[in-house]
Amino acid sequence: MNARLNGVPFMLLAMVCVTILASGCKKNDDTIISTDITDSDDDPFGGNEENEFGDALNPNIMTEGLIFDAAVGLQTVYFDYNSFDLRPDALSTLRDNADKIKQVPGVIIQVEGHCDERGTQEYNFALAEKRALAVRAHLANLGVSGDRIITISYGEEDPVDMGHNERAWAMNRRSEFNRAQ
Repeated sequence: MNARLNGVPFMLLAMVCVTILASGCKKNDDTIISTDITDSDDDPFGGNEENEFGDALNPNIMTEGLIFDAAVGLQTVYFDYNSFDLRPDALSTLRDNADKIKQVPGVIIQVEGHCDERGTQEYNFALAEKRALAVRAHLANLGVSGDRIITISYGEEDPVDMGHNERAWAMNRRSEFNRAQ
């Protein structure tokens, strides 16, 4: 039987209706969704920001420029008064720093030893040197080649905080990491 609805074959009408319904429900698949945020120009986490060396600021991937970036690079190690022993927070920082250093094999790191203003100049130079050497030795224990690390002692000569109180002194008892000159 050939069914007709006002002269239009029923099957043709049914096919047109299905096509219209299907196209009206179709999603717009022109948008590509990426789960890899490192390739996105609209990275909400700031992965496309750059430092002064032109390196993308991604703390999981170190480059020669990033390793010395204050925000994501090598972090300062702090010491207790009159001590070159590595505190628990220093050990954690050094583990992270060692991982970063190992990602950039060609870079030579300078570890600077610093003290607060208390003590004689000679004593502070010696203590700052011991701090830098303790940091170097621990990095070597963590797998960083010792020939990639040089040390220098500044004693009390380069304070980060010019104050004369415990808060300032605590900030000045440190080892910092810089590019070897």
